[in-house]
Amino acid sequence: MKCPIDGSFLEVGRAEEHTGYGCATCKGSWLPKKYINSIKYSKDFDPQQFFTELSTNTTGHTDKRCPSNCGLLSAVKNLDGIDYCSVCHGFWFEKDSLKTVFKRLRNKESHLNGVDTPNLTVGFFDFLGFLFK
Repeated sequence: MKCPIDGSFLEVGRAEEHTGYGCATCKGSWLPKKYINSIKYSKDFDPQQFFTELSTNTTGHTDKRCPSNCGLLSAVKNLDGIDYCSVCHGFWFEKDSLKTVFKRLRNKESHLNGVDTPNLTVGFFDFLGFLFK
């Protein structure tokens, strides 16, 4: 896989506690769909709802190629530094963009005693609000 910014080979690595691919040159991160799906295990996040919302908030194609060779990445409305592949559902995060997104998501509680169900979805909606504001 190659970096959509500078063409360097991406290296497997850890990004915010999950496996992804990173560019040593530009410090960007490529996160395939399986990575996005795995966020639900550590954060209050619903990937299916996220992908549904995302499909209505992408703009035209950019000049960046998908690292998985699917075609061109699409920009996401009001979301600088993050591009999306509508074919493989992977994400390209430019330097520090991923860290900013994860700061907006709440960590899952390991022991849910006296769960207040409406509060479980707050983290996900905060994330969507951040992405699409």
